Order: sequence, then C-alpha cells, then structure tokens
Amino acid sequence: MNIAYYRKSKFDFEQTLSNLLSKAKDLGFEIVAQTKLDHEIGLIGTLINKPLVQKILNADANLVGLIPTSVALINKSGTVMVGVGNPELMSGVTPNHDVQHFATELTTKIKQIINETTGAGELKVLNVKLYSTHTCPYCKMEKEWLEKNMIKHETVYLEDSPKEAEYVVKSTGQMGVPVTEIIYEENESEFVIGFDRNRLSSALVK
Repeated sequence: MNIAYYRKSKFDFEQTLSNLLSKAKDLGFEIVAQTKLDHEIGLIGTLINKPLVQKILNADANLVGLIPTSVALINKSGTVMVGVGNPELMSGVTPNHDVQHFATELTTKIKQIINETTGAGELKVLNVKLYSTHTCPYCKMEKEWLEKNMIKHETVYLEDSPKEAEYVVKSTGQMGVPVTEIIYEENESEFVIGFDRNRLSSALVK
C-alpha cells in the first residue's frame, strides 16, 4: 500500500492552489491553514472534514496521527504535483469495521479532490491480481465477487508460486490471504488486505 497519493497537475501553481481550495470546500473540507515553504516545495495546506474526523476518532482515538489532513503542493522546475497521505493506512492497523468504512469514504473524497484539482483524473487500473491459496474460503468468495462484477483479474495461488508469496509478504507485511493488488498506470500499486468489499468497490466498481 502506498503511503501517499500524488497526481501531476495540468495547471500552473496558482491555478492548482485555487482549484484545491475550491474543490476541498465543495466536498465539505475546511481549509484551516496554508503554510508556504521554499520555492521547490511550494505549500502545505491543512484540510479537515470535521464530520469524518469526528467519526474516526470516536471509533478509535489512537488513529489521530494517521488521519491525513496535510496536502502538499510541490512546485519543482515548473511541474506541479499535489499529494496527500493515504487514508487507507488506517484500515491496515485496526480490525474496526467502522474505521475501515470511514477510511474508504475519506479516501474517495480526498482522491476526488486531488484528481479534480490537478485535472489529471483518476489513475487507470491496468491489472488486478488476487493472491490466494487453493483452500482459502474468503479467496473463493472474493473471486466470485470479482467475476460477478465482471472485473478482469488474475488469480495467483501462493503455494504454487513461492516468488509471488515472498513478494506479497515483502510488499504488505501480511502472511494471510486474500490479498488483492490493484496495478495502476504510472507504476502505482495498491494492496487490499482481506476481502474488503468497500475498498474493492471504491477502486474497481464504476
């Protein structure tokens, strides 16, 4: 799982900043601070969606440091990048289903802000890999779900593929299955641990 989500802007720095402030407000985020940095970094903006933050902290106050509120506008050699911490990190540290639901909602909103701010649109999915074992019931359920939703995917059985098994453990720190790797353009990959319908739907069902 990537720890941040970045997109390259089609606009100059000032227009990108204007877009960010407008899109954030449209999606219910309050702009509480803007901090200018040196000319190659640009600016850090602090955005908070109060209702979602309150729900997350009510569900698990220990996640306060993992709630992404800082958006970076990087302006280097005329190229403007906009990025934010990945809200899905919260899902990886707690089994709390409420947190996982709120993290998915926050992820959708934040990625929408970044995509619309930059004019880059969503990252396109190039491939989906379901890492499974032959005996895993949840893997079978997810495979059926993927097929029902007509999502093209590749199933990799880890007991038959030691190198793939090592890759999954190294990439996720997890030894359980299912693990789903969503491979995007620009060499971006996202890993979904377990059969998480909310996150899979958010990423794959359009």
